[in-house]
Amino acid sequence: MRHTISVLVENNSACSRAWPGLFSGRGYNIDSLNVAPTQDPTTSRMTIVTRGDDATVDQLSNSSTSW
Repeated sequence: MRHTISVLVENNSACSRAWPGLFSGRGYNIDSLNVAPTQDPTTSRMTIVTRGDDATVDQLSNSSTSW
């Protein structure tokens, strides 16, 4: 099943590199990745499309990380 995950992230390069690493470190593929600015210059919106069952997406979306 295809899932779209949208997160607000700090607008810095470390965070932009870390999120895809979260997926690859767990062996999940990213079908699509988009990063766009928000009205807050310190925040970006990252939209990730991936495939997997509901348990996979729950594991990814419940991961707590901070940069």
